[in-house]
Amino acid sequence: MDNTSLVVTGAVALAAIRSLGRTARQLRGARSGVTAPARCVRVYERDSATGSTGDRRAWYVFAFTAQNGEWVEFRDGGNKRFPEGARVTVRYDPADPGRTATLAGSPRAALTEGAVSLLLMALVLLMILTDFPENLFG
Repeated sequence: MDNTSLVVTGAVALAAIRSLGRTARQLRGARSGVTAPARCVRVYERDSATGSTGDRRAWYVFAFTAQNGEWVEFRDGGNKRFPEGARVTVRYDPADPGRTATLAGSPRAALTEGAVSLLLMALVLLMILTDFPENLFG
């Protein structure tokens, strides 16, 4: 395996670990059963990696007040679009609201998101480790 493959493999592994951690935190929040009303306070958008100006990726910042009175803001991206000021319901673990807050309505939604991202990362890693382009065209 050459240096480029090692770097890409390491980057994919790091992304997989981060995704797994995010999924675990979302599961804690979704399973806790604690909900709170929240608002979308900011929207960030940029062109996606494809370079197409019509293909934009959005991230949303939501804010709510936890049971302990703490003001919590968290970032979430997803398929749904939210205008600034939109009202939503969030779920979180009261022991750590800032790290576990999620829009996922159930543990199944959090698991699905995590499973899809890990599956895609595993596919990329498999392609790199098997020298996919060379084996296909070589």
